[in-house]
Amino acid sequence: MNVLKVRENFGLAYFVLPYLSPIKNKISLLLSIILGSSKYRIILKDNTVVTFDSSKFVIMRSLLGILTFAANYNISKKEISVSFDLKEYFTLPLENLSYEDENFLEVLFFGTKYGADFVVDDKIPKKNYRDKTFLITKFDGKKIIETSTGIRFYIDSMHVGNTIIETFVKNIHLINSNYDWSNKVVVDVGAECGDTPLYFADKGAKVYAFEPVKTHYEAMMRNIELNPDLSKRIIPINAAIGKDGLLKFIESTNFGGGGGASFLYDNQDGKGKTTEVLGYSLESALEKFNIQSVDLLKMDCKGCEFFLNEEVLKNVNMVKIEYSIHSNEHKMENLLRVLENAGFRCLVYRNNDQNRRSNRLSGNIYGIKINKHD
Repeated sequence: MNVLKVRENFGLAYFVLPYLSPIKNKISLLLSIILGSSKYRIILKDNTVVTFDSSKFVIMRSLLGILTFAANYNISKKEISVSFDLKEYFTLPLENLSYEDENFLEVLFFGTKYGADFVVDDKIPKKNYRDKTFLITKFDGKKIIETSTGIRFYIDSMHVGNTIIETFVKNIHLINSNYDWSNKVVVDVGAECGDTPLYFADKGAKVYAFEPVKTHYEAMMRNIELNPDLSKRIIPINAAIGKDGLLKFIESTNFGGGGGASFLYDNQDGKGKTTEVLGYSLESALEKFNIQSVDLLKMDCKGCEFFLNEEVLKNVNMVKIEYSIHSNEHKMENLLRVLENAGFRCLVYRNNDQNRRSNRLSGNIYGIKINKHD
């Protein structure tokens, strides 16, 4: 085993350390992680044994985290019933988990970790909810999660970290709570499973939602259709922004599409698949879809932000860019220079508490055009 792999495994062990209290075999689990075992075996306090493939580390940690946070839980016939408040109980299988089951585990773990609570009684008026209260229901036999403002998502058609935790628990897309989004135009580049289009549409904006990855786009369409009132304000477009023509994207082979798809970088460690996606330069996209002016350009597109230029930004009032640099050709200062030369006053900030990279390599830029006399 090489040194880098050992270091990576120690990192995994570090992430699971806070959640070992529900199990008996703490030492053997840590050793299996550090030594790079292909399977992880956990023994719960009632002697129930659960085995996870090493590729399901996040799911295992989510289960251990849920049991750690729980006010009460019961295990019966390879199912777990868990409550965080001694009132609401949620039941999940401990083996043969579906994608929906895995996502629900992550929702409960990461949501609880970052201050969310979950209810199943849809008769409670939403005006009595906290902003971080989420309703769990079913529709057509599928689990649905609903935000405190009524936005609904299929749990099997989202990426938990982005769709729910970042957007609606951490609220990372909040720019200014006093800003009125009514009838504003948002161009959303990297709309993924529909979280940000629905977020801004819920605030009154009209959203052009560009998503290149087919599986993400299909999930976005399902979630938009689940919100018919908001769907009237969203124009979904299965295309990339950056440059014109067919672009070769390297995507994850994971079920649900994974993350990190890019036509510039290989973020899949050589294990991804290549697909061709229709691409537009931002200039071409604005012309094709007759977008005269943009109140907010939101970009989370793994490098396409470096195709921006001063000319196309003339009719953009605000930018919100999540950048991640994987090439010596691209530099944070170059991106900032383009934005500032186009008239934006920029702020750089972080919103990921797990990210230990320098701001020069990843982070967020918020820019707004301010009158010289302001």
